[in-house]
Amino acid sequence: NIINSFGQVSAYEERKKGTSFILSEHIKGLIYSYLSNQRPWGSIAENLNIIDEIFFYYDPKKLKEVNPSSLIESIRKIKCGNRNITSQINNLSYNIERFEKIESGFGSVDAFITSGSPESIASELGKGKKYKFKEVGFTLAMEYLRNVGINAIKPDLHICRIIGPERLSLIQKTPTPEEAYNALMKWEDEVDDCAIYIDNLLWIFAAKDYGNICSAKPKCHLCSVEKCKRKSFS
Repeated sequence: NIINSFGQVSAYEERKKGTSFILSEHIKGLIYSYLSNQRPWGSIAENLNIIDEIFFYYDPKKLKEVNPSSLIESIRKIKCGNRNITSQINNLSYNIERFEKIESGFGSVDAFITSGSPESIASELGKGKKYKFKEVGFTLAMEYLRNVGINAIKPDLHICRIIGPERLSLIQKTPTPEEAYNALMKWEDEVDDCAIYIDNLLWIFAAKDYGNICSAKPKCHLCSVEKCKRKSFS
């Protein structure tokens, strides 16, 4: 199904079995998070095989040696860029060096990302001092962590809107990404599914290329969710 095609739930299941993720898989997870930034995911999903080729299957040595302009041109050619793609790719070599610094300090990137809560690791990667990635904030850091099997929420615009006071009202004010993360992680304790699955399900419900129901202009007439504040508006 659609959620399985994203690969995040399966990565989580693999990590639960004890699978370790190597450096190239972490680079892949970071680049996928780049590409998800402020754009629909549908065309990215359709081109993942080509994207993997463009990025040399995430070989760190090749990615540090290649001219960033060629990567940017190739991504734009298949219409998979975004408004920050130039800065993202120009800083890719720097971010790979961050990964290598993490490996030097912790023995592996896996050891680092499992050394604290997802929230604390995302905060360090998104706005910390020692391992801060360029062109990555808290939300994209969460997306990267999910791509390598960490059970967490990506608190993007769709998620913040859905759980906010005018929709599901899990939180009584428009949440910051950190507040949205905490609210949904708390909700996970009350249901049987993992946080990644819950997040993917809510996101699909809103995303333009998928459900496109609970979006900025919601299609409430198509929605059967009863516990929604918008029901009182209709």
